[in-house]
Amino acid sequence: MMKRMMGVVLLFAASPLLAAEVNDPCSAYMQIGTLYEVRSLMMKPYASSYDVDNFIAGRVEELRDPLPDGGYRWVRWVRPDRDAPFDKHGHTVIAIQGSGTDSVEASGQHAFAVRIAVPSKKSLFSRNNAVYVGTVHVSYTVDGRTLTKDEKIDQWMNPDTSRTIDLDAIADHAAAGLDASTNAKNVKEALVEIHFMQAVAQDDPANPAYDTIRSLERIRRNSEPYMVDDEIAKRERELFPNAEPLPLLSIVADLHRAEELMRSKKDEDHEQGFKLLRETLKKLR
Repeated sequence: MMKRMMGVVLLFAASPLLAAEVNDPCSAYMQIGTLYEVRSLMMKPYASSYDVDNFIAGRVEELRDPLPDGGYRWVRWVRPDRDAPFDKHGHTVIAIQGSGTDSVEASGQHAFAVRIAVPSKKSLFSRNNAVYVGTVHVSYTVDGRTLTKDEKIDQWMNPDTSRTIDLDAIADHAAAGLDASTNAKNVKEALVEIHFMQAVAQDDPANPAYDTIRSLERIRRNSEPYMVDDEIAKRERELFPNAEPLPLLSIVADLHRAEELMRSKKDEDHEQGFKLLRETLKKLR
């Protein structure tokens, strides 16, 4: 009986779309088609949240159009307003100031600035010590051009201090090097770090699949049936003005729940299952 009901649900879901007039661009059809694929997967009894997440991740990857040499055609890198992520490279100093220097080098991707930092602690429980930092040399590439910047520090940097070198661009690749030393008593007890302040990836609104990616990301954050139904309903109303969107995934989920309750040996569950079944079938009217 429940399988026949499922078939009726699918028939109701398809009928308004078959009669609809369509005038929207191809990108809208791409979005609704992709959302139908997600819904179809979620309706399968063997599908897990892991399967759904993997499917969405793979489809988003395709829609961003991966490039042969890495990156994506439809992803741009932007400088965040605050709290930028950074790629951290640390070095424990062994050179004694006045007798020699350690050559410290590191590299990173998508950097808009390089920060030289002497953190307050060199480990979770150990305090850090001052480091003498010489000139910082930065080499970076932007749109195939190689640029350089030198920052002359030539002074002691105490724990919990830093110096930032802004690159005035978002570099595809950046490399930084510096000379460091410390007091004789602090050899191997002083830490200096090079931080590559990183831009963040942002989907390009010019991508024909931009709205599709946004829908998929919303579902990825919340894959409850009502969320998928809502995303589909919004697009169906735009594409098919005469249609009345059906919350198909929610209905199927409720039918499965009703069947589960009606199989229970408890009268209370049985009654609750029949009630849920009646309420769910009303949604088909």
